[in-house]
Amino acid sequence: MRNSDGGSERTLNPETPLPARDTVGLYTVLGVDQRATPVELKRAYRRLALQHHPDRNPGAAADGRNFVRIQYAYDVLSDERKRRIYDRYGEMGVQMAGRVGGELLDPQVSNMLSGFAFVSSLVALLFVIFFAVLAQRVDRRINWPYSVVFTPLWAVDLAIMIVVAWALLKRAMAGFDSTQGNTEAAAASSSSSSSYATTDDEDAVSDDHDGPINAANAGTGASESPSAFGSAPATDATPLLDGASPSYSSSSSSNSARRRRRSRRRHHHPRLRNLRKFVQTQLACLAKAAPIAYLLLLVLFQVSIVLKLDGHVNWSVWRVAVPWLGIEAIHGLLLTLQLLAAILKASEGAAAAPTARQLLAVSLDTYWWLFIRVLQVVLVLLRLNHSISWHWALVFAPSYLPALRTIVTLCLLRKQLRAMGDAEVSQNEGAIVLASVVAFVIAASFVYSFVALLIWKLSLPSAIRLALVLVPVFIALAILCCLCTCLSCCLAYGMHAPLDDERDVESNSPNNNNDNNDASMPFIPSSRRIE
Repeated sequence: MRNSDGGSERTLNPETPLPARDTVGLYTVLGVDQRATPVELKRAYRRLALQHHPDRNPGAAADGRNFVRIQYAYDVLSDERKRRIYDRYGEMGVQMAGRVGGELLDPQVSNMLSGFAFVSSLVALLFVIFFAVLAQRVDRRINWPYSVVFTPLWAVDLAIMIVVAWALLKRAMAGFDSTQGNTEAAAASSSSSSSYATTDDEDAVSDDHDGPINAANAGTGASESPSAFGSAPATDATPLLDGASPSYSSSSSSNSARRRRRSRRRHHHPRLRNLRKFVQTQLACLAKAAPIAYLLLLVLFQVSIVLKLDGHVNWSVWRVAVPWLGIEAIHGLLLTLQLLAAILKASEGAAAAPTARQLLAVSLDTYWWLFIRVLQVVLVLLRLNHSISWHWALVFAPSYLPALRTIVTLCLLRKQLRAMGDAEVSQNEGAIVLASVVAFVIAASFVYSFVALLIWKLSLPSAIRLALVLVPVFIALAILCCLCTCLSCCLAYGMHAPLDDERDVESNSPNNNNDNNDASMPFIPSSRRIE
C-alpha cells in the first residue's frame, strides 16, 4: 500500500525483532525512499510534523511519541554526515559518532583511512622486495645492475610524484575557484553598495538622532550621545538600579580596551614587526615548495647512488651525498624560520623578551633531530672516504643518543608521577608511561639490533651476509604490511555487514502476514511506528 507521497504504509508486526543494523527505518518513518533528496525529506517532514504535532492532538500520547520520532529522523537524515553514517551503520552508528573516535564511522573518513592503509601496505611490500633483491646483489647471489635492483624504489617515487601532482592540481583548482568567487562577491558587493548608498546615508542620519537620551535632558530635547562623555551622570531623575548598567557601558569599555591595544602596538619597534611579517611570508613560501624539493632531491640521490655503484661515474661519496645534504639544508632552513617566527611573536606579545636560557632550550629542542641526522651522515661519509679510521661502533655513536634521551625523559616523568599527591591521576599517568616504555623497548629492539648487525657487517664484510643483517628490517616491514592490510580490510568490509541478509529477516519470519511486495522491508516496532 502506498501513501500520497509514494512512501509505504504497512501494518507491521511488533513482535518481530528489529534487525541488528536497520538502515531504512528512519526513511520509513518519514515515508521516503533511501535515495530521497533533501527537498523531498523536508517536504515529508513538514507534512508529518503538522499531522502528528501534539498541539493538534493534545490528548493523544502516541502522536507525541511519533512527533519526537519524526523530528529525530529528520535531524539525522538532513545532516549529510549523519546520513552517511546511518546508511552504513544504522542508528547505533549515529549514536556512537558523537563519542571519542566516532569520526572513524564517517564513510568518507573510513574510506580515506582505508585507502591510506592499503597504499602503506603496498609501499611496505615494495620495500621488502627492494631490500631482498639488494641483499642478494650485495651477497653476489645475482649479478643484476643496481638500476634494476632499485626498481621498487622507482615505483615508490613514481607513486609519490603522482600524489604530489594531484595535490598541486587540486590546490590550483581550489585557488582558481576561490579567486573567481571573490571576484563575483566583490562585483555583487559593489553593485549593492551603489544601489543602497542613499539608504545607508539616511540610516546613518537617523541613527545619530535615535541615540539614548538622558532623562535630565529629555525636557530640553537634547540628544547628545553618551559615548562622547564616556558615561552618563547618575542624577535623581535617572537613578541607576542595582545590577543594571547603561546601554553604552560595554561599548565604552571595549573602546578603552581597543585604545590600550593600539598604544601597546605603537610602542613596538616597527622593524621588529616588519621582520616578523617578512619571516612569516618566507616561511609560507618555503613550506609550499619544500615537498617538491624534497622529492626531486631524493630521486637525484637515488640516481647518484645507482650511477656510483654501477661504475658509470667516479664520484666521491661526498658528491654522491650532496642531494641528501641539500634535503637536510632545506629542512634546517624551515626549522630556523619557524623558530625565528615563534621568537618574534613571543617578543611582540610579551612584556619582556625571552631570556637566553629559554632561547637555548627552545633551540636545542628544535634542532635536536636535525643535529643527530647530520652528525651521523657526516661521520659515515668521513669513514667511507677514509678520512677517519674510527671503529664503526664509534662512528654510529650519534644513533645511541635518541635512546639515551628517551630513557632519561621516561625516568624524569616517572619521578614526577611519584611526587604527585593525587593517586588516581598518578595511576592514569603511570599507565601511559608504562605503555610508552613498552613501545620504546619494541622499537629500540628492532632499531639497535639492526645497527649492531650493520656494524658487524661493515667491520667484517665476509663474516655475515647482508640478508641476515636486514632480518630486523624484514620483520618490521612485514609487521607494518600486515597491520596496514588488516586495517584496510577492517575499515572497508569489517564493519559493513551485508544489508540483503538484514532485509530478508521479515520474509523468513513465521509471523509474516504481509504481501510479497513488502517482504524485503525491515520491521519497525510499535514504539517507532507511525500509523
